[in-house]
Amino acid sequence: MVLEKVSYREELKRAFGSRYDDITKSYDILGNIAIVEGTRTDARKKARIIMGINRNVRTVVRKMGAVSGKYRTRGYEYVAGEKSFVATYRENNCVFRFDIRKTFFSSRLSFERDRITRLSRDGERVIVMFAGMGPFAIELARKNRGSKIVAMELNRDSYRYMLDNIALNKVQNVVPELGDVKELVEKHRRFADRIIMPLPMESHKYLGAVNSAAAKGCVVHYYAFGDIDSPYKKPEEALKSFFAKKRRRFKVVGRRVVRPYSAMESEVVIDFELDGKRPRNVSK
Repeated sequence: MVLEKVSYREELKRAFGSRYDDITKSYDILGNIAIVEGTRTDARKKARIIMGINRNVRTVVRKMGAVSGKYRTRGYEYVAGEKSFVATYRENNCVFRFDIRKTFFSSRLSFERDRITRLSRDGERVIVMFAGMGPFAIELARKNRGSKIVAMELNRDSYRYMLDNIALNKVQNVVPELGDVKELVEKHRRFADRIIMPLPMESHKYLGAVNSAAAKGCVVHYYAFGDIDSPYKKPEEALKSFFAKKRRRFKVVGRRVVRPYSAMESEVVIDFELDGKRPRNVSK
């Protein structure tokens, strides 16, 4: 989320007058593209202000509906500037290009990508499920040149952008795989020292794939939704129950609220370990 400058708020007050309190004031920036909400007329007013105070913004679009479908995409309408939906976005010393209409991406996970990269160790074997156009995998690969990162993605458009981004960031240790996670993990049994699951709405459906792919001591970063008042309770209970049935030792090693999701729910990440700690010498 963009932290708006005071001048932006002041310009909004001048542009919208008495309607100022009723409009959505926040906006997102993905590199050269700013994303706003509101009616077409309101979006055009915002676009003039945003492009006036952000030199790097070349295009402004507005959201059209919610994220939906199996690929978690959203519609956007062009508002102003260059007519393009391809973002060039920089994060944590990496650069990514992607069509915002065709691939899911959340800049709000920037902290999570950096956090997990910092937790990782060189030489790990990593599986990134639901890898999108590659941010988790590529950021890990740049830090840990001796690691092997398998990046699994179902969306062909996202997969193609992931291939481009692997080349753009000059990483040799990302193995992109196109297809359904449940099928792809069959060739990676007991492979992973670390698994990343950035699909909070449906991660629970893929715990069987985690069980197949996780080596002894594997650390899993599991994203889910929990009640706003006790966000970890239900996800952790479900995880404990599942792995108890699989006769695998389960231990929570970290947890945090990623963001409030609604009035009733928060998105959380639970870091857990299976079957005790890994051996000191991480597999290569």
